[in-house]
Amino acid sequence: MRNYKKELEEQLAEIQSLLKKSNKNLSRYKDLSNPRIYISQSHGCIQFYLKKEGEAKQYIHKKDRKKITKYLQRDYDLDVHKKLTELEMRLKEFLDAYNPELGEEYERFPDYKRELIRPFIETESQFVDAWLEEHAGMQNTFPIEGQFLTNQGEQVRSKSEKIIADALDRFHVPYRYEPVLELRYGFVYPDFVVLNRRTRKTMYWEHFGMVADEEYASKNFIKILSYEREGYLLGRDLIATIESAEEPLDVKLVEEKIREYLL
Repeated sequence: MRNYKKELEEQLAEIQSLLKKSNKNLSRYKDLSNPRIYISQSHGCIQFYLKKEGEAKQYIHKKDRKKITKYLQRDYDLDVHKKLTELEMRLKEFLDAYNPELGEEYERFPDYKRELIRPFIETESQFVDAWLEEHAGMQNTFPIEGQFLTNQGEQVRSKSEKIIADALDRFHVPYRYEPVLELRYGFVYPDFVVLNRRTRKTMYWEHFGMVADEEYASKNFIKILSYEREGYLLGRDLIATIESAEEPLDVKLVEEKIREYLL
């Protein structure tokens, strides 16, 4: 079952941002008196009345209706603020109780009981194990000349690939290095295949390390186009990082992409 906690937390943050704006709007009315605006309809015509406390209702002529705009705007802003406050409260309450991870119920049982139980749905750990088995790594037979070892013990081709692999490991993102992917024109070996545990979406990660080299850049531009023509769209199914001798790999940007696409 997909976990929507991240989306709900983003929604809560948006509501709280709007509440700040709403509070600022309401502060404009702190010195405004508190009359009531009444509306009636007679013979198809809308009539406005202003009612101050302790006084009779006062009819507002059409030419004077701009005078009550601020009161109508205040009433509207108060309604919006009330709605936002209610949404914030209800969403906070829901998030406090929200936990769609049915697999946790299975994991709570001791091992000797789990051996005799069939889970209602596949647990996250079972899904990840099956995903790792399905996506074998180290499939590129081109010799690896680099001597860079990742935290998981893989030998990779560059320091930048080690940085990416170790960042994925640090954020507990399941990955494989150099899997095989079949496209219509043949087989390719992306640098990484990665899994978003929360959404269970598989993505591919390519690192382009010599973009200042014209021939290299042109070749890999065509490679990205090939991915997209096969349905692997950049930013949806494909993550890319780039660097050159003048602009080394930005580790903070790597981590930002992990947070954006894989958590």
